[in-house]
Amino acid sequence: MTLRCSSWLRNKFAFSEIVSTVILTSVMVVIIVTASYFANDTLNFNVESVQFDQSVNAVLSLEKIAKKIMFKPLSTGIVKTSFVTTCPYVVEEGTMNIVILNATGSFTIASVSMNSLKIQGGPRAGVSTDYCFVGNDSLQIVYLNGSLSCVKKYQDQGAWVSLDFNRIRCIYCGVMNYYNGSISEPSTRNLLEITVVRLSSGEISPFETSRIILENTGVETQQILQGIGDFSIKVQFLGKEKSVSLTDLGGNATLPTLINLTIVDFKITVLGGG
Repeated sequence: MTLRCSSWLRNKFAFSEIVSTVILTSVMVVIIVTASYFANDTLNFNVESVQFDQSVNAVLSLEKIAKKIMFKPLSTGIVKTSFVTTCPYVVEEGTMNIVILNATGSFTIASVSMNSLKIQGGPRAGVSTDYCFVGNDSLQIVYLNGSLSCVKKYQDQGAWVSLDFNRIRCIYCGVMNYYNGSISEPSTRNLLEITVVRLSSGEISPFETSRIILENTGVETQQILQGIGDFSIKVQFLGKEKSVSLTDLGGNATLPTLINLTIVDFKITVLGGG
């Protein structure tokens, strides 16, 4: 009886050791798989964060190029970057109207189709707080060193960085004397400069190694003559508007005004290759 019981106990203990080993092995496998998953997820998060930061730097470099070639038709600038977890788009934003309001009424001097460059980060990248690196969302800039461009990162169902030119720059340049050649005495006029950038899209074919090409395809200038009296320049875009008057800019309402309206055309292309 004792021998039979001892044999049963030995078999039970042996079985318990096997079960314990299986359970321990299973637990270790679960721990290793879970740790590998989190390690891989952390690695992917770091890769996507670095890629998004790289895209931010690429857009900032592109914005600097835009300033350099603003008034240099047929000039081109290139930024080299990579798109592994990020993806670029050129997005149609809408039409911007530039309107003059004077004592006799109002009329539109330009309607410009506005586009923007946007780069979306990977699914794990995020932006905690919206931030403008350059410029702001204002529709109108009234000082010379104000930026026509805006570079912004923001969160909208994912991390994004964008470059847009959705504004005009309106500068009072002082009083000019105008000679028309038929009279000896010049006519005196206010001089206003209005500048707007029109961005268009070329081929957008991102690869792991890519070039973002910004080209100045041309600069158009037209002149508008306003008679004596104060008037306002209003910008309308996406349901918002902003206006400024001649006298707000420092002009003399007792003089006629010559307005130089300049439209700068940029084209963005994204191609593969170093």
